[in-house]
Amino acid sequence: MTPASSTASADHGPSGSLALAPGSLFSVLDLFSGIGGFALATEWAGGRTMAFCEIGEYQRRVLRARWPETPIYNDVTKLCRRIYDCEPTDDDSGNVWCPRCNADFGECECIGTDQFTDTHGFPDVIAGGVPCQPASLVGKRHGTSDIRWMWPDTLRIVGELSPRFVILENPRALLTLEGGTAFRDILREFSDRGYDVQWDCVSAAALGAGHRRERLWILATNSDRSGLERHAGDGEAIGRAEARGHTAPEDLRTREITGPLWYHQSGIQPVVNGLPSGLARDQLTAVGNSLVPQVAHVWLRAIAAQYSANDSSSETRRE
Repeated sequence: MTPASSTASADHGPSGSLALAPGSLFSVLDLFSGIGGFALATEWAGGRTMAFCEIGEYQRRVLRARWPETPIYNDVTKLCRRIYDCEPTDDDSGNVWCPRCNADFGECECIGTDQFTDTHGFPDVIAGGVPCQPASLVGKRHGTSDIRWMWPDTLRIVGELSPRFVILENPRALLTLEGGTAFRDILREFSDRGYDVQWDCVSAAALGAGHRRERLWILATNSDRSGLERHAGDGEAIGRAEARGHTAPEDLRTREITGPLWYHQSGIQPVVNGLPSGLARDQLTAVGNSLVPQVAHVWLRAIAAQYSANDSSSETRRE
């Protein structure tokens, strides 16, 4: 395992800075970061992203360009590992073997939980768009048998770091995957870790976009986290009510967009003479796998309201 003093396993960008943003209400560990949809929403809500974890090289280049001071880890399956995740070696050395890196655990690329928290601290929020391919109706829906089924590692990291909130995005088809048992198992895993879970399906059109892009949003709350009062749901209810208060028009597919647009279409066409095909492919893949930050902002703003309320209560008690 990489020594705690080393930063080789995380790309810190040009500056290598791990300084906290002054005045941030909460910190976020951003898993499956893509091109930074959650990070944008985090900034808008007054939080800061403590670290990214993204395996795609094109997406990592985008993250480095937009957030050069935020470290980037590249593999969720190797993040926040423990020695008991490994296998004893056959010799009498007492060493353990890491099956993910095919190396001794003391020399592998995994990032230990203590190493991560010594470097970054504990996040208030874990956020991420868990890979959608195993559940998506567009794919073959291999579900829990798909090598891209990243829910076990996501939940493992949640258990290791015990954030106050977890917010995750996925296709709504996750609800019916494998007859609904896959989603029930996810809920059970959250419950076993002490989390209350709420979920809702919200479209991009609900927040003013000219397309549907309906997604399942999961918000898990750890009410036993010390230092915070139990979440009563005030700010959260406001966010959920706002998300539900905007309904997509029936003629969404054909209607003319007359309101102000909060997004801009790139002037670079996907197919144009002289444009490398790889660049167009990477761009389209990254955008297609991304989430809509305006929707994520609804949930993160509710989280920010909870932290802001607790800060105000603390100030009142001190006075």
